[in-house]
Amino acid sequence: MMNAFNKEYYIIHDSDNERLPFLTPDEDTVAKQYDWEVQPLGAKPLIFYNGCYERQKRLGYIPIDPPPEVLFNGSNLVVVDRIANRLWDLEIQNLAIQPAIYIDHKDNWHENYWFLTFTARFDCWDRQNSTYEPEPSGTEPPLYELYTYSLNDELIQKTPLAERRLFKMGGTSDGFIVAHKSIADLFRVKGVDVVPIADYGVSYP
Repeated sequence: MMNAFNKEYYIIHDSDNERLPFLTPDEDTVAKQYDWEVQPLGAKPLIFYNGCYERQKRLGYIPIDPPPEVLFNGSNLVVVDRIANRLWDLEIQNLAIQPAIYIDHKDNWHENYWFLTFTARFDCWDRQNSTYEPEPSGTEPPLYELYTYSLNDELIQKTPLAERRLFKMGGTSDGFIVAHKSIADLFRVKGVDVVPIADYGVSYP
């Protein structure tokens, strides 16, 4: 059964491009719970570098230069000032926008980035109409590996749009960031695939 909201929401996913950097935290950043915890006021910015540069170089791929406006650390997003400012204006629930620095393959420091930390996840996928591995992980809460997504119509309907405009999907091992159609275009930049929930796992990837 097709859920009424499946075409209103989009998974923000990195595109299949060998020239994209693979964001890896430096030694100081990796020690922080930066992907779910707000860093103290005045803390040192989160610092990332291209962890796959040596592989790219070996295979003859030249990283995109200048780097894209949206970078990926797993399913997490690192975005430039322009996008961060728009998200600040929207006052996204459970979102902390934290200063970040990207050090590229030429050792240039890009200090105009911000890491999007979601302090809570929104578990809103439909267990009846999504396809997933029946056995969850041994974590608490349990996480499932999904192949196709369908949203929980009742839960989405009763949640105000202001609280579900942008969120990190809960209950899944992927933990994708999901955007409502009203702001999805903000992420349509080089290196990003903005995939309708209805299409993920069917025509993508």
